[in-house]
Amino acid sequence: MPSVYPSILPMLWIFLLLIILLLVWILLSPLVFGIDTRVPVIMIQWKSIGNATLFYEDEVWWLKIRVLFFSKKWNLVQMIFADSKKRKKKNLSREKKDKGKSMPVLKLFKIFKTFQIVHWEIAFSSGDNTRNAWLYWLNFFPLTRQHVHINFVDENYLVLVIKNKVWRMAYAFIK
Repeated sequence: MPSVYPSILPMLWIFLLLIILLLVWILLSPLVFGIDTRVPVIMIQWKSIGNATLFYEDEVWWLKIRVLFFSKKWNLVQMIFADSKKRKKKNLSREKKDKGKSMPVLKLFKIFKTFQIVHWEIAFSSGDNTRNAWLYWLNFFPLTRQHVHINFVDENYLVLVIKNKVWRMAYAFIK
């Protein structure tokens, strides 16, 4: 007697293949962390998945989050200092249990070693021309030639871009 229902095995294989492709996509998509003090922006971006940006605009700090098709912008000051009535009370017994479970420093250090600095640039002026003159040689030192800019015009900023992939952090955590 023939079966009325089609075989479920091909659909199961397609479903498993899609799950595996999704996991590979998540593990291989790069994470980028950036700071630029010239434009006051701090950005965390998970390429092709989403990003979170903290920026200063119109004398207010804003937090903007975009995940796939969802996008939201919050006033950071209002979010931090919201009414205490809206906040839920914490369960103290659970908080005490979680204190004992902390990540070892060595494992945390291994995870930090997986990050790669893509770009960094520092401009520095101490306001004292004598001190700036003593530090000016750093502009021509081979290791810092394109990254450190000692100047005499009171220009101070930091630009930093760090990149990593999730699979590297997971491997360092497991190892």
